[in-house]
Amino acid sequence: MVRVTINTFGHDHGTPEEPSDITLDIRRHVLATHQIPDGEQRTGLDPDIAHTVLSASGVARLVDNTALLAIGLLEDVADARARLVKIAVGDARGVHWSVGIAEEIARVLRQNDVETEVVHREIQVPSTGA
Repeated sequence: MVRVTINTFGHDHGTPEEPSDITLDIRRHVLATHQIPDGEQRTGLDPDIAHTVLSASGVARLVDNTALLAIGLLEDVADARARLVKIAVGDARGVHWSVGIAEEIARVLRQNDVETEVVHREIQVPSTGA
């Protein structure tokens, strides 16, 4: 059973369809993707974009704190039957920063043996791992 779902979205395309336990609005905290050559043609799944996102000031702390909060919710607050925590991560377009951050949160959760699913609404590329 998936224990954490992470959905990325672009605020320019509307809010997430479902309510989340944790929602990150990172629009104010990101650098312009146009600073990366050909950045507009790529997504946060691209290693160069992901590296830029993850090396930005404060992102590592945001990732770690979000993963820690999700684990705490799983242990203390989540419905005992479902044991599911929903995280939404949004930026303006939903293809760069939100994707890179969501994938890193998922990586940290998976390192802590939390089954995690990631769905990128604007690029429609699901990522599932154990």
